[in-house]
Amino acid sequence: MPIDKSIFGLRFGSNPELQPTREELKSFIGGPKKAGSRDTRRQDFAPYEEMLLKIEEYERKRELDPARLDIRERMLYGVLGLTSFFNPALKTAVEQYLYHLHALAALDFKKPASFIRSAEEEMGRLNPKKAEDQAKRARLQGMVEDRRRALELLAKRWEERAAELSNIARYVRDNLVRIEKLCEGSIVVLVDLHIAGKEENRIVEDIRDNFKERLRDSLHYGQLTRDQLDAVRKDVSVLSDEMSALLREDVFSLTALLEAVHEHARKTAHGIEAMAETMRGADMTDFDQAGKPFEQLGHELVSLVSTFRFELKARPLSTQTAHEDVLLEKRKELLDRIFGVLQTERRSRSDRRSGEDRRKFSDPGYNGPERRKGPRRSGKSRR
Repeated sequence: MPIDKSIFGLRFGSNPELQPTREELKSFIGGPKKAGSRDTRRQDFAPYEEMLLKIEEYERKRELDPARLDIRERMLYGVLGLTSFFNPALKTAVEQYLYHLHALAALDFKKPASFIRSAEEEMGRLNPKKAEDQAKRARLQGMVEDRRRALELLAKRWEERAAELSNIARYVRDNLVRIEKLCEGSIVVLVDLHIAGKEENRIVEDIRDNFKERLRDSLHYGQLTRDQLDAVRKDVSVLSDEMSALLREDVFSLTALLEAVHEHARKTAHGIEAMAETMRGADMTDFDQAGKPFEQLGHELVSLVSTFRFELKARPLSTQTAHEDVLLEKRKELLDRIFGVLQTERRSRSDRRSGEDRRKFSDPGYNGPERRKGPRRSGKSRR
């Protein structure tokens, strides 16, 4: 199933001068979480990377030989592919967030600030009338000025890194909201399909037509007995009931899986919202305090790609008749039609220029009006 490019597409507004190269990012993620630790950051991404590979393999098999696909594979990877939660762009965004967070934590305001305090205290004890103290004071004053310039540079770097981290947080949050809405819309479609009963009635009619064709073929080899006709009618009735039950259970299974993805995305999106305000206005000279919301958000993002639990509870295929092949064929056909409808509905909702999730703000906590003001240019005055 093609990736929805409106979800986790290009990330705009980032600072290109801060971006690590692919090799730098790979080296950083492969490094230890903490100094002296054997655990690497890559371990946190292992479940997500594994699922990316499984979905990729599923798509390859689906294109080459769809008949060999297992029902559970079709349902599980079909839903996960539909939601676009498993996306290389999300993994890269989380990796870059950790990279910039590490760079932010490495900014040391304490040493130059401590030196300035100590130097100023010492200068206060010097005698301005003594030539020796005057020379020492001048040296100290020059060193203090150097440290103040260093603090200004550190402050600029802090602002740049903090802006980049906020940009990534906003990017992830916005796309998680899109996933939420996609899941909600898909669940509505599934419920409507089930309530309407159109697919169920169509499949039942297909089963009946299938057996009518078999009966017509059998007539070429002789007259059918009443017992044979009764057996066929019974098989059709049983298969119809079984297919109806499978449809209900499959819709329930698909809905439950969509709800799990929706809840996982919603939890992190709300977590980003909750920490948005605390990212601003903190005293950046103390990373233990100013950096805390950024660190907490880093934990949220790591949890997003490492603690998901998307399990499929689907009924195994079984029938009381000797026609399991018919039931399997119709079940696969039904799933293909369901995913076809879901895919169509997704495309119909892909216009990102409308809707509540349209980008209207420069940070996760923004609640104000559109930044664009005044009349829009048109005609010759438009560039």
